[in-house]
Amino acid sequence: MSRSFRLAAPLAVVVASGCTGVLGPEGEAAPAAETVPAAECGATPALAKPRIWRLTNTQLANTLRDEFDIQPAALANLPNEARLDGFANQASDLRIAPLLADVYFAVGEELGAHALQNPDKFGIACDVAGLAPGPCLDGFVTRTGQKLWRRPLSAAEVTSFSALFAKTAAQGEGPAGGVKSVVQALFMSPNSLHRTELGTVKNSGAVTPLTDHEIASALSYLLWDSAPDAELTALADQGELRDRTVLLAQAKRLFEARDKAAPAMNHFFEQWLELENLSNSVKEASIFPMATPELTADLKEELRLFTNSVLFDAGADRRFDSLFTSTYAFVNERTAPLYGLSGVTGNAMVRRELNPTERRGIFTSLPFLWGHAHSQDTNLVGRGAYVRAEVLCHRVPLPPGGVPNAGQFAEPGATGRQRLGIHASPGCAVCHNLFDGIGFALESYDPIGRYRTMDQGQVIDASGSLPLPSEGNALPGIVFSNFVEMVDELAQKPDVYGCFAQQFAAYASGYDLPELDACEKERLADDFARSQHAIDQLVLSVIASPSFIDRRN
Repeated sequence: MSRSFRLAAPLAVVVASGCTGVLGPEGEAAPAAETVPAAECGATPALAKPRIWRLTNTQLANTLRDEFDIQPAALANLPNEARLDGFANQASDLRIAPLLADVYFAVGEELGAHALQNPDKFGIACDVAGLAPGPCLDGFVTRTGQKLWRRPLSAAEVTSFSALFAKTAAQGEGPAGGVKSVVQALFMSPNSLHRTELGTVKNSGAVTPLTDHEIASALSYLLWDSAPDAELTALADQGELRDRTVLLAQAKRLFEARDKAAPAMNHFFEQWLELENLSNSVKEASIFPMATPELTADLKEELRLFTNSVLFDAGADRRFDSLFTSTYAFVNERTAPLYGLSGVTGNAMVRRELNPTERRGIFTSLPFLWGHAHSQDTNLVGRGAYVRAEVLCHRVPLPPGGVPNAGQFAEPGATGRQRLGIHASPGCAVCHNLFDGIGFALESYDPIGRYRTMDQGQVIDASGSLPLPSEGNALPGIVFSNFVEMVDELAQKPDVYGCFAQQFAAYASGYDLPELDACEKERLADDFARSQHAIDQLVLSVIASPSFIDRRN
């Protein structure tokens, strides 16, 4: 078994049996378990099951914008896509509750009205007032259906919707009412609101190849968060997308289209970093008077510019290393002082080098530190647990009910580290040894991300240790005096790189981390290492996965 795969092995242990499966009852290292023997990763790939996958709110909005040039007002009423673990696009969690169905109905009404005002965008090549059963009506149904369902409609489907037009047009509103009814019915169909990954073979246990149009949607919604464009649709119509050369060429084309690919990748980074709701991270005004809505908007823009600088700007190396260990940020006159920078004026964000003894990569950036802190304090435990779970891919279970707040045992004026001294007890250390060291190191950054050396009038002790999944979580793991040293140490290990490969695979597939095939995680981590951690090559590696074009019933 390759070294890169071992970082994923303890994941199943923790999820199944709690921290005691990773560390012994006194906190000493226990042998790391393996999820699968190395010999089981053979030439026959494990394939995911067929499914349907509801469009996310973002994908729906982008599809309507790109296909029909409309941004329905009703989209503002879409309920947020909640998540506990993993990403917001997990297929198993994307259901349609009654409230969501009501919003979809309202969107469909707006789309129908839009069709009457913009008939050309819906393939209506004749005067709407004279629309009747025949070639023009069939063309409207065919074109609108193709845009919404992302595949050609069958002759029977066209006939069915043409009959719906005739029936509703006869009920009082005439052709205009018929158009609105057809558009709304096409939009409300599962074929519109869901992506299918069913293929054509129904036999139990058999491999079912995805159709070319299913592959086109999988590619487009991964890289653009939107529907396939004309070129991709044409290749699907011609049955070309199961050709790996054609598929990967199209993936490269879509990734290079910055105007669409950058927002989609930014969406992934926001979710991975758990910063999609950064604007709702409110700070206590009496302590942090500079924490205004304008400042949180600046931080969202900083995050966008930073990830773009790694992936899409001219000269970008597209390597995870740049994301993880860089020493620059994008700042304006509001955010520069928080980094200890002077001489920056105006609202425009400009790139500036940071003090390399204080900052290292995305996890010492203001957006991350701000978003992973409470309104008044730093959230030491939460910061550490996030890095353990989402950067090392090692989730630690929540504590049992009734565990008291450790802070209530601390003396007044205690530092964050002192408040959590109780975690050194055997019952707590079994889990907290895994991530408290990360939180201690991050105490060098206050709740709004400023670097600091003092807490409660005392010098901060930012030293710690971190047991690594790739090394069986043996104590003490890597040892460091501050967070910058911790990042530099982790940069020499396989853990963060293999975990990032898994995280993107989870996002791309719509499955949670524990659901991913172990051998596929190993392959992606190894490919990522061979590419010297090139993120664009990771994207292609995910698309080259057998489960991208095939399923097993």
